[in-house]
Amino acid sequence: MAVLYILGGLLLFLFLLTLLPVRIEVAFREEFALTLGYGPLRFPIPLGEEEEESDETSPDSPRKEKRGLSQIKMALRRKGFWGFLQTLADFIGATAKATGRLIGHLKLKHFDLYLCLGGAYDAAQAAVLYGQVSAGVYGGCGVLFTLLPCRKKGVTVDLDYSAAENKVDFEGTMSVRPLFVLTAGLKILWAGVPVIKLFMRKKGT
Repeated sequence: MAVLYILGGLLLFLFLLTLLPVRIEVAFREEFALTLGYGPLRFPIPLGEEEEESDETSPDSPRKEKRGLSQIKMALRRKGFWGFLQTLADFIGATAKATGRLIGHLKLKHFDLYLCLGGAYDAAQAAVLYGQVSAGVYGGCGVLFTLLPCRKKGVTVDLDYSAAENKVDFEGTMSVRPLFVLTAGLKILWAGVPVIKLFMRKKGT
């Protein structure tokens, strides 16, 4: 009986661990920095160098299965002002295409973005560019906050005629409960059971 109590307590403890959210912390100052957090623990994730993909890779190659993950890594390797804007646009587009169930489990906890365009070289061109960037960023972030409500948010697009370079200062935090990731993985495995059974039957004949 004592063994059952110990086993039940262990299972309960593991279940409670799945309810503790996993944090995804992203920062950008010239380049992206990615950190995973779980409770008081924080783990910096090295993004590494961008790998070149071969055009000879067949459609059935295992690399195709990793395409989604590799695209995320490539997006986070982008550097500079325009690289950040492209990554932000990609993220907003991917969020808009995601299913409602997935969006419901992702929580945007913190979003603080400051963009400053430098206008020292050409004030007129900088003013036009400022209007275009402002419209895109404010509009895109509005869509993002509609899909992922966030209490701690701030978005500012500025123009500095005395600055020669563009500047980005960004910090964002998302969280997801491991229980959702686990149940989603089990659903995928369960959906694949008929295919596995069919494959095993063909192999046995």
